Amino acid sequence: MKLNPQQLDAHLSRNLAPVYLLSGNEPLLVDEALAGLRAAAVEQGYSERDYHVAERWFDWDELASGMQNMSLFAERRVIEIRLPTGKPGDKGSRFFVAAAENPTPDTIIIIITPSLDSKAARSKWVSSLTKAGVWLALKAPDANGLPAWIIARLRTAGLRVDHDALQLLVAQVEGNLLAAKQEIDKLTLLATDGQVTIDTVRTSVADGARFDVFQLGDAALSGNRARAARILYALEKEGVAAPLVLWSLVREITVVSEMIFRVSSGQSIGQAMAEAKVWSNRQAMIRRATQGRDAQFARGLIASARRADRIVKGARKGQPWNVLLELTMTLAGGDGWRAETL
Repeated sequence: MKLNPQQLDAHLSRNLAPVYLLSGNEPLLVDEALAGLRAAAVEQGYSERDYHVAERWFDWDELASGMQNMSLFAERRVIEIRLPTGKPGDKGSRFFVAAAENPTPDTIIIIITPSLDSKAARSKWVSSLTKAGVWLALKAPDANGLPAWIIARLRTAGLRVDHDALQLLVAQVEGNLLAAKQEIDKLTLLATDGQVTIDTVRTSVADGARFDVFQLGDAALSGNRARAARILYALEKEGVAAPLVLWSLVREITVVSEMIFRVSSGQSIGQAMAEAKVWSNRQAMIRRATQGRDAQFARGLIASARRADRIVKGARKGQPWNVLLELTMTLAGGDGWRAETL
């Protein structure tokens, strides 16, 4: 049968299958599934484990012969076979078909491969393994599914998360589930009463870094272009993800644009910030960032942010860090920098 990761725990509570195929490109999911299988095997008396990497010149005949010798002894054993290319070749394919059709007593075989394409999924060796045992297809959540994945992980850790904190966390770890796990582990130590707020995530993001994305936004809002450029350069060198930097800038652009639109419609800047619940320690920066700017500038600023979003996410040609610099300088203001016109 074929299982998804959410079904694995329930399956492991029952008797184990003779063969398992784990396929996926996300190391965290593969490692967690493998650890779960190993633990369940030990609990059910499989006390020994052999590990093999089946590369080009791997001797499948020697493995088959060794497995027959193993069956003469009482020890229950797990055989792990990693296929770096996901292609076992003719001999490997025959080995897997034989292992599926005639399982070795007291032996569990676990095959670990990258994600398999549709052609491989239809192959005889994969269909034989799936019929005799379990195929666990480990697919990382896409951008739309990542928030739910993070919420589920936080819930398992006994944590709740508010909307803004979740958005920041998603921007920080998108495309790297291992980083997501590490952040969640840190949040279990930082969260108060099990509640993850944006301040909790901010503390976690900034931990150990020379600069953080919030300092970048503050420098831009304050009009300190030199400091903003220096922070952006440091963030790139420190390996901070470009989508996280973009998130921080768009967050500030959204606030600034809203204030400009409110003032353009007749509100005072003080009233606009009060209704938008701008924190008191940020009001001076927001006031400076909106001064002398009109609705046309705000619309251009939003258009610049949309363009940057497409480039950073690969939907449009361009250099992500160059466009982030342009967006930072536009937000900071000054001669030679202006929002993109519609």
